[in-house]
Amino acid sequence: MSRIVFRNANLLDGDTPARAGTTIVVEGDRIAQVTQAAVPRAAGDTDVDLQGMTLMPGMVSGHYHAAYSIGGDGIPMGAPPTQLALYALANTQKALRAGYTSLVGAGTFHDVDGRLAEAIDSGAVVGPRLIPSSRALSPKVTEDEPAEGVPWLKCWGPDDFRAAAIQEIDRGARIVKLFAAQGHAMRSCREMTYEELKAASDAAHERGARTRAHVCGAAQVMKCIEAGVDIIDHADWMTDEVIEALIAHNKFVLPSMYTPWLASNDPSLEGAEYYDKEDFEYMRAKVPVANARGVKFVPGDDYGFFDMAPHGAYSGELACYVEQVGISPLDVIRWATKFGGEMTGIADLGTIEPGKLADMVIVDGDPSADIRVLLQPERIVAVLKGGALVSGHLPAAQPAMAAE
Repeated sequence: MSRIVFRNANLLDGDTPARAGTTIVVEGDRIAQVTQAAVPRAAGDTDVDLQGMTLMPGMVSGHYHAAYSIGGDGIPMGAPPTQLALYALANTQKALRAGYTSLVGAGTFHDVDGRLAEAIDSGAVVGPRLIPSSRALSPKVTEDEPAEGVPWLKCWGPDDFRAAAIQEIDRGARIVKLFAAQGHAMRSCREMTYEELKAASDAAHERGARTRAHVCGAAQVMKCIEAGVDIIDHADWMTDEVIEALIAHNKFVLPSMYTPWLASNDPSLEGAEYYDKEDFEYMRAKVPVANARGVKFVPGDDYGFFDMAPHGAYSGELACYVEQVGISPLDVIRWATKFGGEMTGIADLGTIEPGKLADMVIVDGDPSADIRVLLQPERIVAVLKGGALVSGHLPAAQPAMAAE
């Protein structure tokens, strides 16, 4: 089997501090070797001298709305499914070029996520690994409220939520999105009952899928944890008790603090009126505490919903956590790689070590020293997915003519 040998790499493996002068060998779609010892050249190798550039795992955006392109001059929610799907493909390809090799859906229109994931997995189109989401299942305020909507599916009672979860999984969803409680830009939402949350989660788990909940408030987050919800979106107003429960139950948390910070920083922005500065300031103080205790945070926000956070601007969120929330760059990189890889549910993603899938990014600069290099497209030199180059170019790649 032919190999790609990356030499002289500044290795950010997704978990530990950078290691200069590292060699990484890729065979097929897997990482075969990571070493600081000499690796002899072999016939058929592609030899890549990174000359000190950083090699890091492909990043994960864990709260991703592929079909959302509705901010500013974007397309409307009610656009035809084909138009939404084309925009979704373009958005995922923006993510890939930015170094995000995996995306976890957080709510879609129609069945766009499921169909797009199929097209990517089949090789019909190029894109990141996509864990497809359902439409958001939202609780009805009154029993006679219409059920169908874009992008929501309204439900009343446990049986409705169970049936809706099964329907969405049958349409291709591997993550069932729930609007469990209002807050974090959601201003009008009946709080889901424990029975509704459990019915949806049980239905998903029985079919090998998972649930995620948009939820704010300590009591509301605790109810989601107890009902078996797998992924907690936002968790605004988390308390010490909530932090301990998140750790004990190994939940992933998507605080999504980028859009609240943008809104807090400039109240004139489109959509800023939906966010509360007090909420952001509380989370700015609490997230570092939760991070230090071991909560598994993953980045991801509502890109494409408001003009202030367009698709493609994903790493602005990473800089926000470093510069505004006080998280170290290495921790934020761990969120986007190791924890993000675990959250996808795909085995062997998220770190650079032997046996793992070779989803990797070559960066001109060291993000653990300056997180802002990830915001500069020209610094994302190359992106590999399963050992294959999917964006950019391999610097100084030379085929070995004979064994040495």
